[in-house]
Amino acid sequence: MKVEERPPPEPEPEVEEAAVRVPLSQRIRGFAFQLLAPVASLLIAAVLGVLVILIVQQSWGDVGDVADAMWSYGLFNRNSLAFILGRATPLIFAGLAVAVAFKAGLFNIGVEGQYAIGALAAGYVGYQLSAPTVIHLPLTILAGMAGGLIWAAVPALLKVYRGAHEVISTIMMNFVANAVLLYLLSGALKDPSQRGAIAQQQTPQVESTAQVGSMVPFFNSIGFDFRGSAPLSWFFVLAIVAAVLYALTVRRTRFGFELRVLGTNPRAAEPAGIRSNAMILKAMLLSGAVAGLAGLQDVLAIDDRMKLDYIRGYGFTAIAIALLGRNSGLGIVAAALLFSFLDRASSGIGLSTDVPKEVTDILKGVIILTIVIAYELVRRMTARRQLREQHERA
Repeated sequence: MKVEERPPPEPEPEVEEAAVRVPLSQRIRGFAFQLLAPVASLLIAAVLGVLVILIVQQSWGDVGDVADAMWSYGLFNRNSLAFILGRATPLIFAGLAVAVAFKAGLFNIGVEGQYAIGALAAGYVGYQLSAPTVIHLPLTILAGMAGGLIWAAVPALLKVYRGAHEVISTIMMNFVANAVLLYLLSGALKDPSQRGAIAQQQTPQVESTAQVGSMVPFFNSIGFDFRGSAPLSWFFVLAIVAAVLYALTVRRTRFGFELRVLGTNPRAAEPAGIRSNAMILKAMLLSGAVAGLAGLQDVLAIDDRMKLDYIRGYGFTAIAIALLGRNSGLGIVAAALLFSFLDRASSGIGLSTDVPKEVTDILKGVIILTIVIAYELVRRMTARRQLREQHERA
């Protein structure tokens, strides 16, 4: 039987879709929704802080004294700006480390241990190696990043090959890091000049070629009057550069796109050609490397040696900073400056008022709690608004 041959179907004419421009009013509303959560959390924290002061002191006058102390000492004291920028530097690095993991849908709770091991590695290379500054300083910073990366590699490998949850493994690695520091700073890496009852657990001083200079002379040359001992170094510039690179990587590169896809919809990652395990490994290693930078200012710019007391809670504060900053580079910098300001303001409260300076710790805790709730409410409101707009267009 002869089969009648039919010509192939003609291709349908291509329909060029015009680019849909989002009206300015919708973009303004979207930006306002983005700001709603952090603003709401800060307002709620302020209200609850006032209530705490009233409960403790039972006086409205103390509320005014606290506000005045936070404003005058926190912002207009001679060294306040230097303190805020210097204190924010490690928080920016730690916040970026947490944000990298968050973007991939991971919870890196081990930043605390990662920056401790990174600082230890940097301190070791800083005093052990002798080389010109152009070689020694970059190698010391890379050693810090390598230390954080190696410490993050353990939970990353456990996650990829054994399915161990990263929250549990990273928390456990924090305790192991503390034990490693105590062992090494009491033995093999201890400064031999530290002896007797007042001996401190610290490494020898790093070489001058591995030290990072202070930014105080630069600020004083343009009209400021900071003390020479103000804790502000050129690591602050590196932190800003890291935030910019993070933002560009997340938004402008293929790696950033795959990172966001994995974090937003893991089920769609594999069908889209994204190797989930490889991305999890890369995200955790990158997070650990950035975390390794968090403790370097203390080691290479302030005390010029690694000490046991450099475990200062940067990693846990970074979780709140990443949440408050919505995992964006600019947001993380702003959140780090806010938390640094609260630290500075707490000193003013303790010096100028009878109110316990721990009130600022309460404010931080309330911010952490309210920001999670506020973001969830804003997410639901945004989803409903988008669904309503889709129905209106349909």
